[in-house]
Amino acid sequence: MNRVSNKMTRPTQPALQQGFSLIELLVVLAILMIIAATAVPNYMAARARANEASAAASVRAIISAQNLYRNTFGAFTDLTSLGSDYLTDNRLASGNKSGYIFQATPGTGSLISIQFTVEATPQLSIGPSASGSRCYYGDESAVVRFSQTGTADSASPPL
Repeated sequence: MNRVSNKMTRPTQPALQQGFSLIELLVVLAILMIIAATAVPNYMAARARANEASAAASVRAIISAQNLYRNTFGAFTDLTSLGSDYLTDNRLASGNKSGYIFQATPGTGSLISIQFTVEATPQLSIGPSASGSRCYYGDESAVVRFSQTGTADSASPPL
């Protein structure tokens, strides 16, 4: 007959430690840093391109709103009036949208009813967190123009 011992047996080797070693943690951290170093610049560049596309579309929207306003009231106006008459959204009417600053200026003097200008400039155009590098311009000709070297005007190339 076999006897069952009631004595608790102790392991002869020390229990294995659970968890990660410092070297393993440093290797994982280094891999994460390499991934972040390649992903963040691509993300920032894609964000700037998206802001530029949004600014160009907003200039087109302002041109359309100006034409609608002129057909209704007989003259062009500024961004605030376009927003208060619900021809643009509130963010665009405030002059800031998608990292760009917008200005819409109606003509003055005898040209008040036949001309306007729209300008869009990036809030931050240089550095890693630039909101865009292009400036946009539009007027009653309904052509959106851009410049990468400074403020866009009627002589800048069209989109």
